[in-house]
Amino acid sequence: MGRLLGFGLISFTALCAQSQPDAMFRTGVKLVQVSVIAQDKQGKPVVDLRRDGFQIFDNGSPQEIRLFLAETEKSDPAAPEIKAPNSFTNRIASPAGSHSGYSVILIDDLFSGSDPTNEEGSSLSRARALRMLRSIPPGERIAIYAPGRKLAVICEFTSDRDLLERQLRKWKPTPTTPAPEPRPSLQTQINSQMRGDAAAEMARVDELQRASAGDFEMNAVADHLAGIPGRKNLIWLANKFFIGPRALQSLVRAGVSIYPVDIDGVCRLCPERPKDMMNAVAELTGGVAYYGRNDIDVAIREAMDDGRVSYTLGFYHSSDSQVDQQVHRLTVRVGRPGVTLRYRTSYTAEPARPTSADPVADLVQALNRPVDATAIPIKASAMRVQDHLNLEATLDAESLDLMPDRDLWRGKIEVVARFTTADGIVVGDVFSNTITLNLRQAAYDAALRDGLAYHNVELKIPANAVELKLLFANPASGKIGTLIIPLSEVKAVN
Repeated sequence: MGRLLGFGLISFTALCAQSQPDAMFRTGVKLVQVSVIAQDKQGKPVVDLRRDGFQIFDNGSPQEIRLFLAETEKSDPAAPEIKAPNSFTNRIASPAGSHSGYSVILIDDLFSGSDPTNEEGSSLSRARALRMLRSIPPGERIAIYAPGRKLAVICEFTSDRDLLERQLRKWKPTPTTPAPEPRPSLQTQINSQMRGDAAAEMARVDELQRASAGDFEMNAVADHLAGIPGRKNLIWLANKFFIGPRALQSLVRAGVSIYPVDIDGVCRLCPERPKDMMNAVAELTGGVAYYGRNDIDVAIREAMDDGRVSYTLGFYHSSDSQVDQQVHRLTVRVGRPGVTLRYRTSYTAEPARPTSADPVADLVQALNRPVDATAIPIKASAMRVQDHLNLEATLDAESLDLMPDRDLWRGKIEVVARFTTADGIVVGDVFSNTITLNLRQAAYDAALRDGLAYHNVELKIPANAVELKLLFANPASGKIGTLIIPLSEVKAVN
């Protein structure tokens, strides 16, 4: 594996403001954030709660609320960000100046069958989503993904309803998507053919493989959403809901609330619905489960609207104790009578990550994902000079989780980059470098305020390369940020 030849020139100049006083990093502690929905007796959102009206408990122990954000539909509009030439970012812009308004429609392409006889072409999930898209409000940012053997990005975050609809109509389930589950009236006819030991074992192995692929893609979605502030709603359209504990915790840490939606609706002849699993996933993440109803498009819209008004509470949790690796139960209370709260009910503190024998090889796997990881926000500028690429990047310093050590802030950041062709084939070497950071307090304060600047001398562009994919990672915390730079969008200079 090739090592980085051109990377390595680093400075700490001020390029962009990123810091938030309430979320300042502290030694030995981690900020735990909890998104809370508050509703009155009529189910309407309560919009005027204050920090001092809430209490939050970790395993029964009261915690000081150090972060408080109230997200309402009355947020002031934000001026659209104008992209400078040759500039790129993995940040996803906030809608209408608010941290709310992000929804992901997840169309299961692993376990849930598609029926070609349904309206709109081939997928019942797609048909329901298309109906819903016609009624979305302005400013709502929606992404549509389809986890399968490989995650399909049907449409990235946008508020353009026509674009969402066009992209969704183009998408087709993969050939490996299961057929619709047979109804009991047909079951007797196929029992003799499909209930043999060999067939049952093949089905079991296939299901395990699909579950493993699904967890991998769910982790990719979590990493992609991690850098978006505030609450994110993930609307999961399926008739089976398999998710492993590690993937579920990744989504929880990314601030994602899951809304499982049973696409079969009211179906007396269907196999028993996974209501317990749906309710458990929704409760653990602060979402709502929808089943036993035929207005699935309305359910999708309800899930999207839920959380438009929310409160984010944060407290610092010590990570020094061995008991830190257990599941922590969360309880949130509010002093106002008649208010019902909904929020994620637990979190799991992450144990220290073992040192990898080859961290670069591990990180290269993240470069295969079709969506950017955003836990480390990146802004980059690139300039092409003949067959070389000059690159500069600015990282959000707070996201790097540097550790204080006497009068310095220390940490290590892995940098990995590679070029690919139009067919996704890697060309040239995989470039890598380890950056050791030892920042004095003044330099650290400047980095928090302005970002941490990374300068590269130059990278040689291989023949047939069409894009550069760049990755920054903190192996100690597991945080990564990735960024795709299409070479067609890089201006060439003489």
